[in-house]
Amino acid sequence: MSTAIQSLNYINSNFLMSPSNSGRGIDNDISWNFLMEEIQRLWSPKSITFGEPLYGLITSLFGMYNECSAPDWDGYGANPISEEAYNEAFKIIDSLPSSIEMPEISCEPTGEIAFEWNRGKGHIFAISVGGKNRITYAGIFAGNNKVHGSEYFEEFLPPVIINNLRRLYSY
Repeated sequence: MSTAIQSLNYINSNFLMSPSNSGRGIDNDISWNFLMEEIQRLWSPKSITFGEPLYGLITSLFGMYNECSAPDWDGYGANPISEEAYNEAFKIIDSLPSSIEMPEISCEPTGEIAFEWNRGKGHIFAISVGGKNRITYAGIFAGNNKVHGSEYFEEFLPPVIINNLRRLYSY
């Protein structure tokens, strides 16, 4: 029995692939139905396990894109958030490890979308994307240790981003 669960990048109603008919009996049907119910429960907006924080972040991203995709959206000459930046931010959300807290998300006047994890004074890590396959990052950690840079981004978070998020949550 094999099951494929689709990534958030491909939203449609057929997010599960049924097991093949070979070897299917009543036990397999019951297992399949149970699996589908559990996945739907875990990813539902009411689920604390996965759904609620993820759903909230995706909803925030969509709302910000609608608000900030016009030129001068802030009244001070801000660049609009492009569809490419929105798509790249969505990929970031899809790539986040489930073991970390969901970040705060915001639009920047440069036309980029920023993600920030703030664990209090001296414990902050932020990344931003602008739709050009580049993640810019900066962090402050315990003992006034600082890090910053930029990394190529296409499908998966670069290891340096994941390592800095782990670093942030190790304190």
